[in-house]
Amino acid sequence: MKKAMNTPGYRAGDWLIVSGQTGRVGERLISDQFDEQFRQCLTNLQGILEAESVPLTAVAKVNIYLRKMDDREAMNDLYTAFFGEHRPARTTIGVAELSRGALVEIEAWAYTA
Repeated sequence: MKKAMNTPGYRAGDWLIVSGQTGRVGERLISDQFDEQFRQCLTNLQGILEAESVPLTAVAKVNIYLRKMDDREAMNDLYTAFFGEHRPARTTIGVAELSRGALVEIEAWAYTA
């Protein structure tokens, strides 16, 4: 069986669609702590945006997947600190499981026109 290839960002017209980012550095989760994983998700997201020369303020829509909805308040605080006054539309979804045991995953759509 072939290993699936992850495309971290895909341009579709005026959009940059960023695939789900977990709290990984390389192939390993940064820690087993929610706060650290979420910060790394945001760092990974920002790195993809920067590699494509897309500012954080271009992010229009974010989907966040949480293993534990009890982490929603902590997620909201970290999310608000990261995005500041820029407030993209957001959906938060509780899920039973995420890739490689992650506690959180974030994907984003950025409008680049």
